[in-house]
Amino acid sequence: MSSGNPQSGVKYNQDYYVKQLALYSTGFAPIDLKPIFVELSYFEDIFSNYTSGNLMVGDSQNMIQKFGMNGNEYIRLTFGKDDDESFSIDKLFRVYKVTSREKQPNGESETYVIHFCSDEGILNEQYKISRAYPNWAISDIVADILIENLKVPSVKFGFIEPTIGTYNMIVPYLNPFEAINWLSTYALPKNNIGADMVFFENSQGYNFISLQTLYARPTIGQFSFNPKNVDFSGSNLNKTIFNISAYEILNSFNSLEHVTNGTYANRLLSVDPLLRRFKTTDFNYNIHQAISQSLNPYPVINNLQNRNGDALYDTNMANFKLSIGNSTQTDSEYVKNRPGSVTPDSFFEVFKTNRKAQLNLLNHTRLKFYITGNPAFSVGNTIDFELMDGSPPTSTQQKTLDEYYSGKYLITAVRHLIQPQAYNVVVEISKDSVPTQYSNVNNTSPNLGPLVTGNLI
Repeated sequence: MSSGNPQSGVKYNQDYYVKQLALYSTGFAPIDLKPIFVELSYFEDIFSNYTSGNLMVGDSQNMIQKFGMNGNEYIRLTFGKDDDESFSIDKLFRVYKVTSREKQPNGESETYVIHFCSDEGILNEQYKISRAYPNWAISDIVADILIENLKVPSVKFGFIEPTIGTYNMIVPYLNPFEAINWLSTYALPKNNIGADMVFFENSQGYNFISLQTLYARPTIGQFSFNPKNVDFSGSNLNKTIFNISAYEILNSFNSLEHVTNGTYANRLLSVDPLLRRFKTTDFNYNIHQAISQSLNPYPVINNLQNRNGDALYDTNMANFKLSIGNSTQTDSEYVKNRPGSVTPDSFFEVFKTNRKAQLNLLNHTRLKFYITGNPAFSVGNTIDFELMDGSPPTSTQQKTLDEYYSGKYLITAVRHLIQPQAYNVVVEISKDSVPTQYSNVNNTSPNLGPLVTGNLI
């Protein structure tokens, strides 16, 4: 994606251009598909290693046979908004299959869907990695796999964030993307807390990056769902332009699931078989929220205590894990006197307690909305989302924003949907925190007696 004004040209879904939509087949000149395309979809997902899409065409020239389509073709796609051609999506994809091929009633044409993905999606399935990486940082291993094994060109590099520590890693005969996903579970960001590294491709290329780094990014704009007949107090031009047509809440809170999964609290018992020691490490969401980068300033729970006097973030035995660890080996005098006799700290205690909790928190609140097409909607960007309060307005008070479901969100999935007369986007957004603090509780209050002691029934 080129630089430009990410908020320009989003008033009307007809204000777009498809500069290139061409099929490249060996031995033939590029074929312009713009005159025959019916619908084009381009997908990004923060939990997908590469981008993909599909293209429905109406073909009256028997293109599949004439050009010998067999899954070795490429599609070049360039599209954007009319008033800012510098801000666009421009990518080359590999065709991998054709589906839904149907003859039309006139007998002279047919429709079918061409499926395509990044070329690396095919390359990934063709090769395995079996290699040792002695004393490598994980971010360096990821970059090496992209360059040496997948031959990713420099223009497709997004951002590879440095990680701390060095490891003696042996990649055990895995596909390149399998290897990177496996390595991600061990990776710790150099400038952030915990173990929240993710690997994905967006319009800017391949990214190996901490969720907290993404959270800190400035928003690309402010987007609202405001009914047209509501006089929104303090409305401005931007809110009118960037109006969301519809939305759906996909994930709300699920306290039972998050307690079970260790999102709010978990404990790791790590055992060092060399020194015959063990170490207990606890994850406490309340502490983590206070010291880590988040999208919004406040946690997604309050301090309510159960009948045993524990808040959700205090019950670390709800999710208990056992692992091998070596974090204390360098404290041994025997080891200090024999440099190189043990491997460096593998940081088991950090990634085992933090990673799953941090990924679960990302999806704590997840929404999907529909809006006029805009190339700025790309996975890894952040937005400000404004949702109206669901309570009815009164004669003295106008409707206000929802205090908890509004706020800063991370874009986690995108579908750019282009038809001959319209360009729209389906966007999934997630957040790990809230902009307005949930009311804390005076747990000693007598009004809470029945709730805490269990005398309610």
